[in-house]
Amino acid sequence: MPGVQLIAISTLILILLPIIVLEWEQRNVPNWLYLLLGAAGIAFTLTSRGLGTAIASLAAGIAILLLLAGGIAYMRRSWKLRLLSGGQIKLLAAGAAWLGPSGAVLMLSLVILLFVISVVFLRIRKKAVLRPDSEAIAAIAILIVQVHQGLAT
Repeated sequence: MPGVQLIAISTLILILLPIIVLEWEQRNVPNWLYLLLGAAGIAFTLTSRGLGTAIASLAAGIAILLLLAGGIAYMRRSWKLRLLSGGQIKLLAAGAAWLGPSGAVLMLSLVILLFVISVVFLRIRKKAVLRPDSEAIAAIAILIVQVHQGLAT
């Protein structure tokens, strides 16, 4: 794994930690942390892979933000179902901006898989009132995809 990938993973961890800790403490995560995550990912992509890939990463972040916000708003209005909060949507969009288009698809696949697995375990343990920790699930998926991308280079 090249040194620039190790720096990227370290930076990602340093930015994700306060997001997760603030969520665990049930405090609001400031929007600038999500913006920092997305901007740092785009800056990393720009320096390591070029302008075209950085633009694609920005487009992936915007697409995920619009897709999830629109889909969740529709489900909330139509089915009275609340799956994700605004902070969780912003985290996934910033992660998509960090990871780029192919990484965003892999990240969303991992988030869905980990979310379903956690719901199954909560049901088995008869803790149906508890919701899975979606922020931690998203952070784990983002980190896994970043490590995967780092190992692939």
